[in-house]
Amino acid sequence: MIGFYLPMRLAEILNLTWEEIDLKTGFIRLGGLRTKNKTGRVIPFNQRIFKYLISLPRPIHGGYVFDQRWWNRKEFVKAVNMAGLGDFTFHDLRHCAINNLRLAGNDHYSIKKVSGHKTDIAFQRYNLVTEEEILGMKWLDLKNDEQRTMDTYMDTKAL
Repeated sequence: MIGFYLPMRLAEILNLTWEEIDLKTGFIRLGGLRTKNKTGRVIPFNQRIFKYLISLPRPIHGGYVFDQRWWNRKEFVKAVNMAGLGDFTFHDLRHCAINNLRLAGNDHYSIKKVSGHKTDIAFQRYNLVTEEEILGMKWLDLKNDEQRTMDTYMDTKAL
C-alpha cells in the first residue's frame, strides 16, 4: 500500500524506521543517507497510510516499521499474476504513485520534491499523459472585451 500511494523506493520502504515517521504532521522524513541520490526529503502521507501506520505494532523504543526487511519477490510475482498485471515490477508502483499525485492535481515541482527527482528528465519518465487528459486542457480565456497585460515576469535570481 505504501508503494502505491507514496513515491518511495523499495529499500526506503523496507528500511523505514518509526523515528522517520512523524504521525503528528503526516510526514515521513528520510535523511540523505537513506535516499538513492543522498539528498534528504520529506514525504507527506494521506489518511489511508496514516490509518495503516497506526494499526501496526510499534515498539516502545522505536526501530524498524517492518520486522521483515527483505522483499519476497516470489509472493509479489504471484500477486501480480493473480491480478493479471503482466510485466509489472515493484518499481512500477513508484511510477503509479508519482502519476497519481499528478492526476490528483499536484504541481510537478511538489511531486518532484517528494519523489526525490533532481532533474525534469528523470521526473518525466514517471509520467504518462494520455490523450484524454490532453482533451481536458484548460485555457485562460478573456471575458468579452476584457483587456489584460501579458505576464512575462520570471525571477531569474531564484534559479
